[in-house]
Amino acid sequence: MPLPPLAIFHGDDDFAIAERLAELKAALGDPSLAALSIAELDGRALIFADLRGVCDTLPFLTARRLVIVRGLLARLIGKPSEEEGDEPPAQANADFAEKLIEYFGDLPPTTALVLVESKPLNERSRLLKAAAGAPRAQIKKFDVPQGPELVRWIIRRAKASGGEFAPAGAEALAAAVGDEPRLLSHEIDKLLAYVNWERPVGRADVERLTPASGEAVIWDLVDALGGRNGRVALEKFHTLLAMPGQDQFAIFGMIVRQFRHILQAKEITQQGGGPTEVMQALGLKSAFPAEKVIRQANAFSLSQLEAVYHRLLEVDLSLKLGGSEDTTTLDTFIASLTA
Repeated sequence: MPLPPLAIFHGDDDFAIAERLAELKAALGDPSLAALSIAELDGRALIFADLRGVCDTLPFLTARRLVIVRGLLARLIGKPSEEEGDEPPAQANADFAEKLIEYFGDLPPTTALVLVESKPLNERSRLLKAAAGAPRAQIKKFDVPQGPELVRWIIRRAKASGGEFAPAGAEALAAAVGDEPRLLSHEIDKLLAYVNWERPVGRADVERLTPASGEAVIWDLVDALGGRNGRVALEKFHTLLAMPGQDQFAIFGMIVRQFRHILQAKEITQQGGGPTEVMQALGLKSAFPAEKVIRQANAFSLSQLEAVYHRLLEVDLSLKLGGSEDTTTLDTFIASLTA
């Protein structure tokens, strides 16, 4: 893979950025030799003369020199409003930016300069536009995959690793882990090893091996309740019961929490809110579970959800008065919602 003379990688998917940087480092050849021609700089306090000095240095024992600078562009570009003329950046940063734009065309052919930011940059900025005009430059924004794209990302990742995920397995893993690419990558490798790359990873495999997979089964249980599918709902309930460390009291707590989220999401969407508002109100880490809880809320009317919530209070009392082994109360509750 040829090294680009100039590259800008920005966005919140630090895992994808790290993988891309690893590919560029590998392109230099023998790691023991390449290490001598890789410079990684902190751009937050860098001055232009030092940057140019590093970039103009000839590589040692390799054909190219790789210079990676983190945090420089966010410092030079600043907030979007600064690029729109509302509040100009500090003069020192403005001077640095002008020199850098001019230097884009003067980079030595032996140097690959990579500017890295862990947050999305203002793509209308003069710096990014100037970089995009440089010969063979690579400008790429890395967004954390979310929603349906997260499921497709899992399937693609498994395929690239020589294995396969069934769509249901990919959805279960996305629900269990969320949009955490680094953790998802670890779980994908673990699950592919579990099936020995001989068959697609299915939902049952995820439920068996992945931490927090109980949360994924709760999604399925509530989906079945919303779809009035009593058979599947009871099956998912007893799947949860069979998991290590689960009992009906813990499962009931998960059901209550999920219906509380659904009720809140219903109220938010009826007031015109969307996934972002739901995510913030429920304290969710990403848009993926927010989108799912909105979809589940759409399966119930507000009056139905309020009735379910009152029914849950009755179930809570019955469970406390009954024994821990008798699942009749929850079985009856599930059957009553799907009748």
